[in-house]
Amino acid sequence: MLRNYQLQSIQDIENCADKNILLQLPTGAGKTYTFCEIAKRFFTSEVKKVLILVHRNELLTQAKNSLGERCFSISDGVKSIPNDFDYYVGMVETVNRRLKTLPNFGLIIIDECHIGNFKKLPFFTDINTKVLGVTATPIANPPLSKLYNNMVMPIDIKTLIDDKYLLNAIAYGVASDVVGIQKFKTTGGDFDTKQLDDFYSSEQMVLNVITAYQKYSLDKKALIFNVNINHNNTVYSAFRLAGYNVYAIDGETPTNERKEILNKFKNESDAILCNVGVLTTGFDEPSVHTIFLNRATKSLALYLQMIGRGSRTFDNKDYFTIIDLGKNTDRFGFYDSPYDWEHYFKYGKPVSDGKGVAPSKECPSCSFIQHTRKVICENCGHNFTEEAEKQKKEEQEQKLYLLTKNNPINIPTQNLFNIAKERNWKEYAVLHKIAEHIINYQNKHKLIVTDDYCNSMAIIELSKWCKEYNKKNNQWHKNFIINSIDEKRKQLTSRDLQMVS
Repeated sequence: MLRNYQLQSIQDIENCADKNILLQLPTGAGKTYTFCEIAKRFFTSEVKKVLILVHRNELLTQAKNSLGERCFSISDGVKSIPNDFDYYVGMVETVNRRLKTLPNFGLIIIDECHIGNFKKLPFFTDINTKVLGVTATPIANPPLSKLYNNMVMPIDIKTLIDDKYLLNAIAYGVASDVVGIQKFKTTGGDFDTKQLDDFYSSEQMVLNVITAYQKYSLDKKALIFNVNINHNNTVYSAFRLAGYNVYAIDGETPTNERKEILNKFKNESDAILCNVGVLTTGFDEPSVHTIFLNRATKSLALYLQMIGRGSRTFDNKDYFTIIDLGKNTDRFGFYDSPYDWEHYFKYGKPVSDGKGVAPSKECPSCSFIQHTRKVICENCGHNFTEEAEKQKKEEQEQKLYLLTKNNPINIPTQNLFNIAKERNWKEYAVLHKIAEHIINYQNKHKLIVTDDYCNSMAIIELSKWCKEYNKKNNQWHKNFIINSIDEKRKQLTSRDLQMVS
C-alpha cells in the first residue's frame, strides 16, 4: 500500500507537463517501490515500454523483483534484447553498450541519478521519451537542473522520523580532536584517498574504531564504512584478531561470495561488516544498529547515504547509532537537518551561508553529539556550563602562570627604599606604597591577575621590607599589608562603580 507522500509524489509527477522530472526522496523513504509503481501506472495508461537504469546489481535485483515476470533484465550475458516485455531494467554501462539494439521506450527511470555516468545517455533530448530521475541527494556538477526541467520533493527526513517511517539517530564523535588538526588535501571534490588511508590505517585510529565499538555498539550489528580496500582489510583484520564476528566486502569481492556474506550479516545479530564503496546505495538491511563513519568526507551525498543504511525501522529497534570518526556531523549537520535541495538542484553547489547546518558539539564525558544550545548532555547528564566555567578558569590560571613565569610583578622596592631615605618617609608609609604598587598592577591586568596572586606577591615584598627596616616578619605585619591592599582594592572598585553610574 502506498504511503501518503509516495502517492502525492506520483500524482505530482503525473500532473507535471515537463519532459524530464527529478524526484527527490530521502534514503529509506521507499524510492524503489515508488518509481516501480510509477513505471506500472505509466505502462497501464500509456501502453509504452519503460526502462529502469541502475548502477549496482543490488538495485537491479530490487527493481526486477518489484516489477515481476513482465520485466526483462539487460545484463552482460544477454546477446539479444527481446521486444515483447513491458519493463526493462539494466546497469547503465551495459545498456549504454546496447543502445542500438534497444526497443523504443516511453519512459526512462534513472535511479541514483546524481551519479555522473548517467549523463552520457541520449534520452534527455529525445522528444518522444520522458525521463524521471530519482535520488536522495540531488547534488551534481554541472547541476541537475541542466538535465531536468523540474524537481518534486514530497517529504523530508525529519517528517519521516516524526511519522515513524524512519528512526532517529544518536551520534557520537570519536577522535575528533585528532581528526580536526589534519590537513587533508582535496582531490576530485573529496579528501585525498591516499592521505585518508595513511591516517585511518594507523594503529591508533584502528584502535579507536575497536574501542568505540566496545563502548557504544558491543554485540550489536554494525556496518563500517572505510576509506579504500587497504583500509577496509586493515580494519577487518583488527576486528578479527580481537575475536569479533566480522566480515568484509569491497568492489572486488566476487558476486557469490558477496551474497553469502550479506546473508550471514542479515542473520547474525552481532555481525560486523566492513565495506568500502559498495553499500552506500542499494543496500537495505533494517536490522543494522550502528553505522561507523570511519572516514572523513566532503561529500554531503556520501554522508547521508552512509547514515541512511541504519535508518530503517525494525523489530525492537527504537533508534540507531552513528559513530562519527571524521568530524562529518560538524561539517554537514545532523542526519535530520533541513537541506536546501532546491539550491543544490539549481546550482550544484553548497549553500554558501551555511544556514542549513545545525551547530553541534560533543560531550567531553561521553562523546555524544548534540546541538550547541544544550546545557546538560542528553546522554550522560554532563553540565556544559560547569565545563565552560572550569575551562575559563583553567585558561586564566594558564595565563597567570605564563605571566608569573615570563613577566612577574615588578615592584620597584629597592627604589622605594632609596627614595624613602632621601625624603625621610616613615617605614609603614613605605609598606603602604608597596601595597599601592601591587593594586596598580592588578588593575592593569585585572582580566588575568587574581586577588590571591596579588596577596601572595605582597607577602614576598613584605619579607624585603622587614629585612630593610629590621622588622619581624610575623603575622601582624602580614595582616597589615593584606589589609592595606584590601582597603585600596575596595577604594578602586568603588571609584570604578561611580564612573559607571
